[in-house]
Amino acid sequence: MESRSPHAIGDSKADRVPGIWWFALALVPLVASQLMRLHQNTAAGWLVWDYAGRIAALAILAAIPAARAIAYRTEKRRISFLEIGVWIAGIVLLDRLGQWPQRLIDATFPATVIGKYPHPTGWLDVFDLVFGLALVAASEEIIFRRLLRNALLPYVGDGVFAILVTSLIFGAHHWWTGIGNILLSATIGILFMVMYRRSGALWPVVLVHYLVDLIAFSGVWR
Repeated sequence: MESRSPHAIGDSKADRVPGIWWFALALVPLVASQLMRLHQNTAAGWLVWDYAGRIAALAILAAIPAARAIAYRTEKRRISFLEIGVWIAGIVLLDRLGQWPQRLIDATFPATVIGKYPHPTGWLDVFDLVFGLALVAASEEIIFRRLLRNALLPYVGDGVFAILVTSLIFGAHHWWTGIGNILLSATIGILFMVMYRRSGALWPVVLVHYLVDLIAFSGVWR
């Protein structure tokens, strides 16, 4: 797991060095939207701020050529569709099994749960399940897997330590949801990063992320 692959992450040192700045810029609208969401009293208001933060982060990356070259590069898939299916089943199962300890931890430390996800109904619920969760999966995988991996490469390499650091940062991004969900998110983040490294392409990880959230928020498998 200690391999370095410039071809897979960035073709030159010049491409990699500014990565930490692009990650920081993308993080600003994400955190700002989190803060604004905590003050919303309706599901619609909550979702508007959520979408706005994610779209703004992706737009920032698209507007800067050096950041765009990292965040939106084309990657070749190295694993079969069968293996992708196995990853999907495994990660979804782990996420479902992790719900019980997550709730137990959050119940033990209720003060760490600062806010909760909304429960939209009707057409807004359908829209969020189709568009919103796809936006969540795409934005978080681009920023916390592809971009953050590249940003930390000069500092922690591309081995086990990089997997742990990126996953801890991904977990910390869920700071307002309670320590139980932070730990579960970090754990799932480890699997997402390992899958990304193995697959070579990000879209299979985006797909798994979307399905994990879809099952969780649609009420399937409760």
